[in-house]
Amino acid sequence: MTSIVSSLTINQIRSLSTTAIANFTSDDVAALSSAQIKALSSSQIAAFETEDLTAFSSDQIAAVSIGSIVGLDASQLAVLTSSHIAGLSAKHVSALSTDQIAALGSEQVEALNATQIAALSGAALSTMTSDEVATFSTDEVAAISAKVLSALSTDFIAALSSDQLGALDAKQVAALTSTQVEALGTDQIAAFGTDQIVALTTKQLAVLTTGQIGALTTDQVAALGVKQIAALSSAQVEALDSDQVEALTATQIAALSAAAIGVMASDEIATFSTDEIAAINVKALSGLSTDHIGALDSDQVQAFTTQQVQAFNNAQLEAVLAAYAAF
Repeated sequence: MTSIVSSLTINQIRSLSTTAIANFTSDDVAALSSAQIKALSSSQIAAFETEDLTAFSSDQIAAVSIGSIVGLDASQLAVLTSSHIAGLSAKHVSALSTDQIAALGSEQVEALNATQIAALSGAALSTMTSDEVATFSTDEVAAISAKVLSALSTDFIAALSSDQLGALDAKQVAALTSTQVEALGTDQIAAFGTDQIVALTTKQLAVLTTGQIGALTTDQVAALGVKQIAALSSAQVEALDSDQVEALTATQIAALSAAAIGVMASDEIATFSTDEIAAINVKALSGLSTDHIGALDSDQVQAFTTQQVQAFNNAQLEAVLAAYAAF
């Protein structure tokens, strides 16, 4: 039997009761035009049986007005296909409540494109499970604005894979809150590119745990800026291993404080090149112990500048003289 729905005017569509909507057959649903669907209110949309919603085409779902899409409840959203979800505009997606986003399944979340994801708020994204976050492509992660990224839950951040984290640009990385940075696993930290490491603020670096510091690759350590190096606490510097210390450049070593030099092991100081020895700031020399000096070879001992030698305390000077005598 042919549906009469296609013959209804927009005003007639708007005047239909929710009971009448609930009584629609699949033929009635199929007969609805985009203009008619756009005229439906949120309460009318909410009145559709789930079976009727499955009969909607992608174009029909896309025709639902922005103000009416909020009428869909969890059970209705659950029956939307990936094609339905993909057909929604960014404005549609943005209009969905956090409860509606939370009701989406993994396949539906996977159907979202980068433009749609960019329209979601931090609260909406934070409702997603780790399995749903895992469906995001690198382009989709890159589409999240820095502002929204900073509003994401620590669970969302912790769920990002190495490849997904690698998609973040410098602005996004710098937008991460201290709490979010703390939530990063050691594997995630190690996956950061050098451009991302450089983007970390001194405030972000300050919250890195010793475990996270220990996970940095030698390339990452070598990429740290002077201000970043200077911002590291003694505990963080102490967490560096010999390979990481050896990766430090002369410019970076010049930025280390006396406290930072002081917590390094003798075998770590021994990795310093002659240029790096000469780069130690005079104010940081007080952190150099006699054991440190005793671990240096002849080239390293001879690399101390006149200014550095003149800044030595008696114990350091005696250690240097003893080292000279032993060579």
